[in-house]
Amino acid sequence: MDIFEEASQSSGLSVADLKKIVNLIVSRGNFSEKRISQEIHTFCTNIGMVEYYFKTTPIESIANHIESILAAEIVAINRGGNQLDVDFVSEREDSAMYLINDLHEKAIDIERRLEDKMPTYRLQSFRTSGIQLQSHFRSYFVEKPDYIEPNPAPGEKDIYKVAAKQFLNSTTEEAKERYQRVLEESCGSDKIYIEKGFVRNEVRIMASIPSSGRHRFLSGISDIIDYYDLVSIHKYVEPFSNGRIIISIYLEAEKTQPYLDDVMTDISLIYINPENELSPLIRQKKLSLHEAFYAAGAWKFTHQFLNSFSTEYLALTSVLKDRPDLLDILTTLRTRLVKDAFTENRILQTINRHPEEIRKLYRSFEAKFDPDQSKPMDEEILKFDNLPHEIDRDILVYFQRFNDSILKTNFYMTEKESLAFRLDAGKFLDAIEYKETPFGVFMVLGKDFRGFHVRFRDIARGGIRIVKSRDPENYDQNSDFIFDENYNLANTQQKKNKDIPEGGSKGTILLNMESQEKAEIAFQQYVDGLLDLLLPNEQVKDYFGQEEILFLGPDEGTAELMRWASHHAKKRGYRFWKSFSTGKPVAEGGIPHDVYGMTTNSVHEYVLGILEKLKIDEKDITKVQTGGPDGDLGSNEIFISKDKTLCIIDGSGVLYDPQGINRDELTRLAKKRVMVEQFEKSKLSAKGFFVHVNDRDIDLPDGSHVESGIDFRNNFHLDAKFSADLFVPCGGRPKSINIQNWKKLLDENGAPRFKFIVEGANLFITQQARIALEEKGVIVIKDASANKGGVTSSSLEVLASLALNDEEYQNWMCVVDGKTPKFREDYVNDVLKKIRNNSRMEFEILWKERNISTKAAISNISDQLSNKINQVTDAIHSSELCKNEKLVKKILEHHCPSALVQMIGIDKIMERVPKNYIRAILSSWIASNFIYKYGLAADEINFYNFLEELAR
Repeated sequence: MDIFEEASQSSGLSVADLKKIVNLIVSRGNFSEKRISQEIHTFCTNIGMVEYYFKTTPIESIANHIESILAAEIVAINRGGNQLDVDFVSEREDSAMYLINDLHEKAIDIERRLEDKMPTYRLQSFRTSGIQLQSHFRSYFVEKPDYIEPNPAPGEKDIYKVAAKQFLNSTTEEAKERYQRVLEESCGSDKIYIEKGFVRNEVRIMASIPSSGRHRFLSGISDIIDYYDLVSIHKYVEPFSNGRIIISIYLEAEKTQPYLDDVMTDISLIYINPENELSPLIRQKKLSLHEAFYAAGAWKFTHQFLNSFSTEYLALTSVLKDRPDLLDILTTLRTRLVKDAFTENRILQTINRHPEEIRKLYRSFEAKFDPDQSKPMDEEILKFDNLPHEIDRDILVYFQRFNDSILKTNFYMTEKESLAFRLDAGKFLDAIEYKETPFGVFMVLGKDFRGFHVRFRDIARGGIRIVKSRDPENYDQNSDFIFDENYNLANTQQKKNKDIPEGGSKGTILLNMESQEKAEIAFQQYVDGLLDLLLPNEQVKDYFGQEEILFLGPDEGTAELMRWASHHAKKRGYRFWKSFSTGKPVAEGGIPHDVYGMTTNSVHEYVLGILEKLKIDEKDITKVQTGGPDGDLGSNEIFISKDKTLCIIDGSGVLYDPQGINRDELTRLAKKRVMVEQFEKSKLSAKGFFVHVNDRDIDLPDGSHVESGIDFRNNFHLDAKFSADLFVPCGGRPKSINIQNWKKLLDENGAPRFKFIVEGANLFITQQARIALEEKGVIVIKDASANKGGVTSSSLEVLASLALNDEEYQNWMCVVDGKTPKFREDYVNDVLKKIRNNSRMEFEILWKERNISTKAAISNISDQLSNKINQVTDAIHSSELCKNEKLVKKILEHHCPSALVQMIGIDKIMERVPKNYIRAILSSWIASNFIYKYGLAADEINFYNFLEELAR
């Protein structure tokens, strides 16, 4: 067989085509026919080009490629080297071919090009055997998939429906079975699925990911392979029309075996965040992928928590304790200076300067948390005194504190969507700045976000909030203080939750600046990270050692995601999946706050209480509110109130009418859940107006000029026109009214512009500003008291999901085809009654305590009341009272909605509800009702009498 016949047999090209290639190259006059014929034989038989290349590449292009290799050989010989410089690119709309030297830098460039230009295409890549001058080439063949079923049914896993025709036509039966199995294992999950196998002298790693996670994933795997000085022999990217992508990588088994487990873990890590600020350190081999991702976690932790309180600062706070305005400035200045000293960029500099120290810190982390490691780290290695810069030393010492503070992490789990850490708050939160230590803190990091979850009791619940940023400056501010916002929200929730079994908790998810539209996937990855640490897993070393129960609720940006959370918890095998999230759709048995006005019912009960005490008819008062008819509190405030509303500020702008805004038109907007920009302007009086956030240079009816609509909206709550008897904040950012701007709520004579403020929105007014306003005679009901109706509703939603079995829950709590079960109607009505009753009980004791001590601010009394109830709750929780079954049953009758007690009875409730939750019910109910009855001065004798009354 001559060289042309052998080349024809290997390539599939005819001998005539091969001779045509020879003639094309000969006609250019650069090489002899003999030399060209030899090169064609090598190219077709030894270089490892696949049949697909010869079938799809034009004869003229093949001739160009072969001539380029011939030229590259001459250049290499003249240079005295043994490496050919080859770089062939052939791109079409539906396919591409690349042939390059097998150098990592070149391969990464090609793979990134493909990830950007052809992210959903099929890919086959091969490493050639060494040919002339000992060169290795790498080829890439890319083509657009032609799917059997481009739009399969949701959840479809049949490979003969979701695969590309090219795959089915060219793949062996054994490979099809393997891909079918991987699809079945991974479909329906947003996680990465990884498995390994051995084929002759090769090891095969298969990774299945959702198509949403493909960007920079293949090139990230190549970085991992290169870090361990390994090479891939061939690799394949196979997309499927059901949204999964399977990547198969083949490596030399002998060389790979010592690193195989690390490579598998690295691939799971790179899926979480394939390209980040630490990637250059991996490519430069200064840090391994494990070390870099560890550093990323320590970096975010340190930026958030590294703090310092000098003796000078503490002395100044003591001197200024009676000047809250100056103390606020001092605290803000100190915090700003600390954040400016330990910026994210400055911490990143430390990581880049001292990778050897990061390696030591990682080994300490690894020894503690790698399930395959048991050898303790020598603490002497973790000294940083020899480093020249103090800031570097402080940062690295705090990295060590990160290690010490972790109780468990999913870092070494093979399948994960985010990095999650359960932290011991007592190890790192400064007691000066964070006066109450949370029971538990979670930190969760993903490609598009960073998040926290804070809870103040073992059994706790609270909403999960998505935090977006309008611009880079706002993002920097949010990233500096995201934990502080989370802590303060959870702390407020702790005070608010005094009536219910669950303590206070809150979660926040800060979206990266470039990921503002990825709230849903960020939420899903955040929740999955939490579940990784709630569920037992042999890949997680647990230094906490107790089962943890979390209950999540809706908050800004997550109301529509609660259904997904409970279903995902069920899929993951979490036994409390029905109660894992509240605020689910009614079809899922949820009790959405906005549908029933749960939060507004408690807010309004305080308004009614104030008006009754002062003998004022609600119809005779004027009101202003932030938060419009598109929101929960804003819309329900419109439905439930009977006042004359003068102004509403929402996301669209400012609606104002000194004659009173047309109530029918407001109701129309509230029913449609739209913003005030849709208000019919003809229904405003002559002095009324609407200023949109997009407006520029407009004049108001009174002649005043507005330059910027958005600035006008952001500051109108401080404007003199924003004045009424009652102010109800139903929306707005935390600290909108603070010690620095509260005086703008006074008129030119120093008199308050409001008589009453009932704070529906969380943290809208700072505590110092509340107290200052109360000193001016304003009656202020703070958020932790006013808006607790939502948490009461959510708690009783949790109770229903714990007390009812799956069948009962489906039949009695779920609205099916628009039909509401009678039990559900009764249960929701019972919930509303309890919300109003709890709010009225608290209002009465607040009013009573205020009259006892005329100088006391209601805002302070509210905190004292919450603290007192929580202290009594904790004391009862650890007492013998919880063993008194007769008392427990009595309390359950009082606490549980009567519809539930009548339907299944107390015995079944005690049997089904977790014991620690029943203990929490007993503790919180006794404590809150006892203090509401006897007040802050309640003593042991009062408690004895209270229990005696219960026993009767």
